[in-house]
Amino acid sequence: MALVAPISARADWPERQVKLIVTFPPGSANDAAARIFADALGRKWGKPVIVEDRPGGEGTIGVGSFIASQDDHTLLYTVGGSITVAPILVEKLAYDVNRDLVPISATTAIALTLTVSNQLSVSSIPDLIEALRANPGKYAWTSGPTLPRFVFSAFLKRHDLKMSFVSYRDASQPQADLGEGRIQALVTSWAASSSPVQAGKARFLAVLNPGRAATLPDVKTVRELGYPELEIEGLAGIFGSRIMPQAVLNKVAADLAAICSDIDIRRKLEAGGHIVLSGTTEELTTGIGKQRSAMNELAKIIDIRNPQ
Repeated sequence: MALVAPISARADWPERQVKLIVTFPPGSANDAAARIFADALGRKWGKPVIVEDRPGGEGTIGVGSFIASQDDHTLLYTVGGSITVAPILVEKLAYDVNRDLVPISATTAIALTLTVSNQLSVSSIPDLIEALRANPGKYAWTSGPTLPRFVFSAFLKRHDLKMSFVSYRDASQPQADLGEGRIQALVTSWAASSSPVQAGKARFLAVLNPGRAATLPDVKTVRELGYPELEIEGLAGIFGSRIMPQAVLNKVAADLAAICSDIDIRRKLEAGGHIVLSGTTEELTTGIGKQRSAMNELAKIIDIRNPQ
């Protein structure tokens, strides 16, 4: 392996093309956000920033590829769950999330929603609880992977409610099934829930994020509605590796914070169903800490490896 020269002994970073490894598939909401950031960084740096999608394995495939690269011109775009959830779900990780990943910048959080079919005649979370209590096991639900599933499973258990969880391989099918009433509740991103709502076949009950979503300004958060146990501190961010000099890490963080404050970029990200974060290292590390605490609490209520 070639030795990396100190930043002071090299030309201004980046000296060449930068790669951004993304732990999500092409066309996904996080992939779209990563490409917006890659384009903005490329324009700021005057060097191309290419996106390489490496999805799968709760983010571990992309993270593993990033760590194996040992390249100070490679960055990682992933969600907090790759650090907080993957070590719990995957028996033996090939890397240490605390040692091998260096948080740089909190970028976005996907707007997450609780959505119900119109065939379930409820217009609020208390209505939903009442309907489920009156009909134990009658209704079905599904969710996005990991945190949405864990949080809603724990919510059902906390309130002694019973629903049947339906597992899907095709991420587009839950929207169709919600619209047709084959499932009655969907806990996932706004982008993956909006189609049946727009068709008048379902309705949003709440936003699960700590703050409201720009795409749903009139839909209250679960905390505002009095159900903080349904809140999800979801966040995505950009990470560096241990071989990157601190000066480079600081430069990337400062540039990402500037991009996150750009009005046009914010509007573009919000239109795609994202809540734009500060771009700071502090927000990313704080968010990961909060998510770890939440995972510890959830593990006391449900079996994380088999939530239902």
